[in-house]
Amino acid sequence: MVEKNMKGFITRKNIWYRTQQLIIFVLHLILLRWMYFTLANSGRLTMTEVFYHFIGMSVMGALLIRGSAYWARHHYIKEIKLNAEADAEGKSE
Repeated sequence: MVEKNMKGFITRKNIWYRTQQLIIFVLHLILLRWMYFTLANSGRLTMTEVFYHFIGMSVMGALLIRGSAYWARHHYIKEIKLNAEADAEGKSE
């Protein structure tokens, strides 16, 4: 059952979409690691350093959310246009 579902997970058609998901996943792991570092070492850092770390994490998280949404919207609109063109070609024949 799992093999059947995973067979079409990465295809030529969706390779760029899967690459996008991988990049977003890696960026989330980097952000998570940064959060862990800050929380684990906040006792050794000055208040200003901790403050700047949290500001940086907030900005990175916001940009990650906004960038992911924009990138996903770009692919969604591109897919709609391709489907509309395919439908128009199918009706004209």
